[in-house]
Amino acid sequence: MPELVEIYPENIQLYEILENLPQYSEKHDFGADINEANLVLLSDDVDVKEKVESYFNWVRSFQPCIFGRMSAANSQGLSVNVCWISENEIAQGDLYLIEKIQTARREWKDKAELGESHGFLVIFNSRKLAFAKPSVELLDVCKHISSLYFTEHIPIEADVIYTEAMPLRDAEGNLSVFKAGANIFYTGAHKTRNHDRRIPGGLMISINSPGHYANSLVIRGLVSSFSEAVEQIRYTAWRSIGNGGIGDDRMYSATWHNRDPLKSAQECPFKKPLPPYIPEDFSTSTYSSLYHTDILVPISVTVDGTQIDELDGDYEDLEVWDQLRIDYLEEKEVKPEERNYALFYGHPITEEAKYHNPWPPIQAINKPRLAYGQPRKTPEVVPPEVISPEVVIPEITIPTEVIFPEEVLPKIP
Repeated sequence: MPELVEIYPENIQLYEILENLPQYSEKHDFGADINEANLVLLSDDVDVKEKVESYFNWVRSFQPCIFGRMSAANSQGLSVNVCWISENEIAQGDLYLIEKIQTARREWKDKAELGESHGFLVIFNSRKLAFAKPSVELLDVCKHISSLYFTEHIPIEADVIYTEAMPLRDAEGNLSVFKAGANIFYTGAHKTRNHDRRIPGGLMISINSPGHYANSLVIRGLVSSFSEAVEQIRYTAWRSIGNGGIGDDRMYSATWHNRDPLKSAQECPFKKPLPPYIPEDFSTSTYSSLYHTDILVPISVTVDGTQIDELDGDYEDLEVWDQLRIDYLEEKEVKPEERNYALFYGHPITEEAKYHNPWPPIQAINKPRLAYGQPRKTPEVVPPEVISPEVVIPEITIPTEVIFPEEVLPKIP
């Protein structure tokens, strides 16, 4: 791996960094699906409305994540807000970008509070970003762009999990926040270890929370119970794992289901028929991936442009995160000090805390029984004594290390 150094001074603007970003040629093949979408997304003669429509048309057919496809189609009560940033806007400098992103972020949280939006996409539509090669320079661009979003966590570090807070008001008027994951997608991921994070047109930060979505389904009366909502989301998540490798005939999914040797085919919880990439004895606790699916800016897969399509799914010599958790998709309430706190049951807040993000960054560690390391910062919480006696706000504490029970989980690439 190349030596990682800070290439740019702290006060440099995004448009200046993009000038030195290593580029693929204009004739580079990103797959027929992206090549076609780029004809619209990178055209100077197409307005933003048409570009957004074209982008969502691509998502509905070629995005591995089923949640992403559903949101692009406004299906099953799932929708997203979009903050679209053009090359002309990038040229106006970082202060302009921060103001636009943070304004859109607050407007999105206003809709999330009402259960009307369940994800947020910040899309940087740029030719420089669309043709950017995986590199140390691209890694720095990802960190820089992430700093425009997570201003509360500047400076953004690589190989760290950053979590957004999504507000939701329940039927009784109580306000709470849910943890939401944050990921980066970009065009140059095509055929690399980060292949399933490929998109046309540039680079995107994606924010979403399955737990917020589940609770909003109940509040809006779109499901009969919370149990039904959780089950619906669980099945959708299972279908998303292993659904990658799209856009190239020789690529395999960068995520796949682990197999549980103690489970028989008759115990399969999935509604039949199964998609072909899900084994009947799949684990409902863990899955595997070529990257940690919660890390915002992963170093190794962002700087490595090696194309892996010729491996035909043989990932034995690549780094694999083989114990990523999926068992948090459940109704069980957890304590504030547990890692899965506020994923499916919200953390109660006061009105003035609606836009506040209390979750600290977490260092991910790839080792047996997957653990999480020290929090980057101490979370800020509202002391219970300053809140109405009827509302009890539990203190948020993150354990220095979470060890999960050891399991025997053979991988299936």
